[in-house]
Amino acid sequence: MCSILEDEIPLAKERISLDRKCMKCKEEPAILITRVNDAFCRGCFQVYVTHKFRAAIGKTKLVRDGEKVLVGISGGPSSCALLHLIQEGLSQRAHKKLRFKPGLLFIEEGQVVGQSLEERKVTLTRIHSLLRQSGFPYHLCKLADSLDLERVKTLSACQSNHAAVNKMNQSAMDINTAAVNKMNQSAKDINTSAGNKMNQSAMDMNTCINPVEGDKGEVEKSGHGENCCDLLEMNREAEKLFAAQLGSIKSISGKEDFVRALRHRLLLEFARQHGYSKVMLGNTGSQLAVRLLTDISTGRGMQAAMETAFADRRNTDMMFLRPLRDFSSKEIAMYNNLHRLECVFIPSLTTMGDVGASIEHLTEAFVTGLQAEYPSTVSNIMRTGEKLDSSSAVDIESHCALCQGPLDTDVGMSSALAALRFSLEISTMGKSNGKRCIKGDNSVNNTNDELCSNGVNYDAKVECCGESDGSCRSSTQLSVPDEGLVLQTLCYGCRIVAMEMDDVNSLPEFVMKDVAWRNRRSVMKAEIQDFLLDDR
Repeated sequence: MCSILEDEIPLAKERISLDRKCMKCKEEPAILITRVNDAFCRGCFQVYVTHKFRAAIGKTKLVRDGEKVLVGISGGPSSCALLHLIQEGLSQRAHKKLRFKPGLLFIEEGQVVGQSLEERKVTLTRIHSLLRQSGFPYHLCKLADSLDLERVKTLSACQSNHAAVNKMNQSAMDINTAAVNKMNQSAKDINTSAGNKMNQSAMDMNTCINPVEGDKGEVEKSGHGENCCDLLEMNREAEKLFAAQLGSIKSISGKEDFVRALRHRLLLEFARQHGYSKVMLGNTGSQLAVRLLTDISTGRGMQAAMETAFADRRNTDMMFLRPLRDFSSKEIAMYNNLHRLECVFIPSLTTMGDVGASIEHLTEAFVTGLQAEYPSTVSNIMRTGEKLDSSSAVDIESHCALCQGPLDTDVGMSSALAALRFSLEISTMGKSNGKRCIKGDNSVNNTNDELCSNGVNYDAKVECCGESDGSCRSSTQLSVPDEGLVLQTLCYGCRIVAMEMDDVNSLPEFVMKDVAWRNRRSVMKAEIQDFLLDDR
């Protein structure tokens, strides 16, 4: 017997009348229909969107006064609407101003879709103009920078200095404008000659306070003003490495998962190194509904709650927020149209592709097609996702080294992971003379006579790190870990991506460092096992 309640059954689309009044004020004619069949006029719709956005942030009480929040900007409709809502919430005319301090970050991903250098420069110039007009501190980086996280701190410091200079110039302009207005007001009460004299003094003050055009150009040149495209010429080695890694992944679905993992890691590191305590994203309910079904389809069901919740708490020191979670893509498009917001179109891996180009693209076509006929489809999917638990943080040794999600590989033999592992072992049998072994769970059963038990050859010569008496046998040089050891640190979905690559050891450096760190801990635990006290 079906357990779906009557109010959860998708409602068919009703015929829309053209002479309807606004359902809120009951006076003005409706100009748009949102949700199932709710008609709004222009003014009521703007109040509705603003209230929903402010309520999403206020009712959770997760963002504190004066807190620095990093806002991810992609140039698309959702992120542009998020930026505009934040600007309106921080403006002087806002009824109750937002209290956090935003900073913007744009990650350039033109290399993913094979754009030429000129096309990437055009996109980056438009994005830079959008960020500069916002008046907030902003940062620019490339997706390939996720492979060289040590360079992230240098980039952010340079651009933060540029943002500080812009803020100082803006403050000077505000002071000068107020002074000129005051002097012009006084000039109206005296004779014309005195007024002209004071206006001339105001012009002189304007020249003194504001930087001249030549100085302003130097300020922009020192940051990412006219030369923002110089970012594309930097760190070319990381771009070559990223192109090789992305090219080795065979399926488009695997490439999308890989790019998403690198983007999440780059946002996380930028926020950590630049002093932000939270990251705010512009994902809408329509996008998250597609993400929820895609995660279940690709074996990432354990991460579905974190990927679609308002607050993603997978990292103990950083929280990812989605304040547009209750908005549909249609509402965002209407909001951008009413405010005449210009978006920057950036193609993705599935742009102009077939419906079945990837699992996510196919799911998106299914959800949007169903939403067109049954407007409550997305809301029903999101209400189902809210029933999943996403409150607990992931332990440092129990998360995926690539996507930072929880490890879901501690399963029995009758599982999809066991079948995948068995198929891989059969297909690769004989390539490593019986030495290959890939474990499917997170248990550590280390023995000194098996290389495949934990990926370490104990009989091999290991040099001392040089910091003690020579007996520690823990060289600081990273050796190439066994493939089975690498796969142990990945969740089921990331294992599929890794096994599509030509070489598992070609994963990003931060993954390999995590693998080596966990291996050293497991070896140390095995060595001192006899001296540990049992918790029972």
